Amino acid sequence: MVTVTFLSSVQDFQEGRIQEVAERLGKDHPEWTVNVVPPEGSTPLLKRYKLQFGPAILVNDRIEFVGIPRYRMLVERVSLVAAGRISPRTAQPPPTPTPTAAVKPPAPTNPTPPPG
Repeated sequence: MVTVTFLSSVQDFQEGRIQEVAERLGKDHPEWTVNVVPPEGSTPLLKRYKLQFGPAILVNDRIEFVGIPRYRMLVERVSLVAAGRISPRTAQPPPTPTPTAAVKPPAPTNPTPPPG
């Protein structure tokens, strides 16, 4: 189950666009849960994600967008999350080092004596 949460701007920025996209997403994809949080409810959530104003979109309580993206882009990203795949735009975790055989440093050579 995928939950898409729209956090409203605390400055009433893009309110109409947020409602429009949320309604369309809920209608086109009834298998996803779509929530719109009003500005007064968005303030603590925005602070939790270290954002000042919003709007933002959370997918399964993970921030996916700051601002309102194109509808097609939003559907693609939510579909990736629903399929359990990592988005190519998401930061990948650092690779884990593979254990390798310890390489021994070369044996020290005898230094040549100074001329003389």
